Amino acid sequence: MMMPLESFSLYVLICVLAPLVGAFTLSFVMIFERQIDNLPKEATKLEMEKELQNAHYDQLNQQIQPHFFFNTLNTMLSLARLDRKDELIKGLEVMAKFFKFKYINHPSLIKLEVELTYVKNYLEIQRLRFGERLTLTQDIEEQCGTSLLPPFIIQTIVENAFKHGFEKYSGPAMLRINIYHSEGFLYIEVWNTHLIQPINEKIDYKPREEGYGIRNIQKRLELLFPEQVTSLVMRHIGNETVVEVKFPLTK
Repeated sequence: MMMPLESFSLYVLICVLAPLVGAFTLSFVMIFERQIDNLPKEATKLEMEKELQNAHYDQLNQQIQPHFFFNTLNTMLSLARLDRKDELIKGLEVMAKFFKFKYINHPSLIKLEVELTYVKNYLEIQRLRFGERLTLTQDIEEQCGTSLLPPFIIQTIVENAFKHGFEKYSGPAMLRINIYHSEGFLYIEVWNTHLIQPINEKIDYKPREEGYGIRNIQKRLELLFPEQVTSLVMRHIGNETVVEVKFPLTK
């Protein structure tokens, strides 16, 4: 019995296409299997990069501590040399609270109000040292209290103001802290007097090499917000220096 022409044509077409379809299917399966095999490798790679980033962040965070520790000890030694015993005892009490907070393990982000409590202890130590020469003011938006920021950022900038400003230049030591938010970003400004003679121009520049603590802040912000906008700018305006930090507002 002869096969009809239409059936024979269909049979030939199937015989021709079947190997092609099989080869295509086999190639697709092999590619898919390779993709599946690569998923654990990619996950492992990402996890390793994350752990390396966290380790780098922790190292940067720890680098500030010995620097501040010795600065604080020098403050206490100055009070002892001046025989200011009452102030020395009060300073040691505040220092104990300060370091109790500092050497507790903190998450990569803490509440702003917690950071400000920490800064307050530092400023109480410095107020004992500078006396009436030191004037402190704060202007902090109430809504920012629960915002999150990397620990020790404000304290590092404030400490920098004392080290490179108040300790090097005579006259009134005025420190002002402004914190506000705008368009999804948190702004921190720390102003301090720094020169005897005023400067008549406004200069923007990145922190210089001696600003170790400032460079540390820059690196930590880059690690914490790698895909987002951050900035740190230092300016001389008149007889004041301002350090402004900007990073994403996080609740």
